[in-house]
Amino acid sequence: MTKMDNKYNDEMHRLGRLFTWIALGLITLLPVCYCLTAEVEPIWSKIPECLMFILGYLAIGLVEALSYAPLLGTGGQYLSFITGNISNLKLPCALNSQAIAGVKNGTEEKEIVTTVSIAVCSIVTTLVIVLGLIPLVVFQKKIVDLLLPISPYVVPAIFGGLSCVLASRYLKVAAAPFVLCILLCVVGHLGGMGALFNQGTMILVGMAVSAITTTVLYRRGRL
Repeated sequence: MTKMDNKYNDEMHRLGRLFTWIALGLITLLPVCYCLTAEVEPIWSKIPECLMFILGYLAIGLVEALSYAPLLGTGGQYLSFITGNISNLKLPCALNSQAIAGVKNGTEEKEIVTTVSIAVCSIVTTLVIVLGLIPLVVFQKKIVDLLLPISPYVVPAIFGGLSCVLASRYLKVAAAPFVLCILLCVVGHLGGMGALFNQGTMILVGMAVSAITTTVLYRRGRL
């Protein structure tokens, strides 16, 4: 890594941490402002009941940060986690941009292409949301009734497309965790334990199996 690379990464980390703390402050400020203006306060006795739910989301966030980092790069990761919608917008956009540009993993070109694509995606998404709010306010009831029948298929369609992209690029690595996760979901639902095999569990299982199979394939000289 050159001196310029180190300078770029240090600058990205400095700016990324700064804007991450700003974003966290604004997110925390929203419920505080609501409680002050509405003159209400949280039901503190309910917090212990939500603890496992909160810990589950913290675990998923940690896993996503570790698993998305190699695909998003330094600048792209900070942008993605500040603006959100990683798996359904930012990550597919980054992977598609990398494929079109033909950049290789671990190169400066990949870092630049990924960061620019995620930045443009964030700007376009914000503009689309702003423009979409106008007809939504005017025709809210009609739009909701129209989109309601197709809403259950949106997330499976997004993750299905993303899985196909990743599996086609990393077939040897993706095959084992993909098959195992499918089998676990099928067996779990047939055995009445579907709630146990949720998204968070499957991410952890998939990462563990991916790490094992990648290590084995690498040591055998197949990667």
